[in-house]
Amino acid sequence: MTTNSGAKAPERRSVQRREELSPWSELAPWAGRMQDFFEQMWSPVMGGSDFAPGGELRETDDAFMLELDVPGVDKRDITIEFSGRRLSVRGTKTTEKEGKGTLRHTTRTSGSFAYEAILPVAVDDKAVTASLSDGVLVVTMPKAGEAKTTHIEIS
Repeated sequence: MTTNSGAKAPERRSVQRREELSPWSELAPWAGRMQDFFEQMWSPVMGGSDFAPGGELRETDDAFMLELDVPGVDKRDITIEFSGRRLSVRGTKTTEKEGKGTLRHTTRTSGSFAYEAILPVAVDDKAVTASLSDGVLVVTMPKAGEAKTTHIEIS
């Protein structure tokens, strides 16, 4: 029996874990940043706001209706504008609650807010109405004559 004392044993290489082999693993640190970016890009709230009011934009055959939750906001502090098919609602909510002692924590929202949406069809901007009741802003936007949906019965 001969031994080869001069030969080296093969070197062991470290084995990479499966997740290290993924081409996406290098992007993991950016995931949170990308999520924030996309939420800002496609959120109905546009930049420069301190908070985002909750709400719904609905479409019927002849109108759009926006309902925004703005409790504690006075109607004098809300601006509603149209530019083409773009609806813009901006406002300010102030909290003037003065109390004794040092405020340590609050969950009340205050500051400016903005809501913008691009409507898929034109509206009759002369017939738009808005009302504010019980902290809910309702903006009703009738569709322009050529944009209204008509249903055809099949005979």
